[in-house]
Amino acid sequence: MSFKRKIEESTEEEFFSLDRIITYFLIACTLIIGVLTFLLFHDGISVNKEKRISEYISTSDRLLKETKLLTEPLMLYANGENNSFTLVDEDLESLKQRMAEGKGLDAPREFLEHKDTMNAILAERYAAFYGYSLGNRSRTAAEAKFAGIDLLMEEEKNNLIAAMDQAKINYELLEDGTIRFYFKSY
Repeated sequence: MSFKRKIEESTEEEFFSLDRIITYFLIACTLIIGVLTFLLFHDGISVNKEKRISEYISTSDRLLKETKLLTEPLMLYANGENNSFTLVDEDLESLKQRMAEGKGLDAPREFLEHKDTMNAILAERYAAFYGYSLGNRSRTAAEAKFAGIDLLMEEEKNNLIAAMDQAKINYELLEDGTIRFYFKSY
């Protein structure tokens, strides 16, 4: 029996030996470092994705606001709020440039439908100006064009909300219709 007892004692000593404890400790540290690295890598990818989406939304919003400012005098003329409108060739060229910038905009996958709608708005605003420059100075034609743009603006807003839902971007719809979105940044 003493031989069996010595074997049991020696296996217990080997089980709790310093070498084994160090080995298990190193394995545990390696696993923890691996998990932390994975989480940081995943978070970094998430931050880059949200940054790209934020840049896209900011650029598309800027393009829509700039073209709205350029076409607002014609819209006021079409609605009868302004009795005179003078076309400035620079405005027509500026609209054309904004339209080209919108087409070249790199949209994230979830925002492709939004990009199409935004580009349709830019094209319609350009078309309203271009039609006026060609001599179609009818208020009803311009008013109909801007009514179509208003419908596209509502569709653009719905597409933006749907895209943010799909991309899992946190946002809130404010009472005035403005959309405020939140994203991570480091």
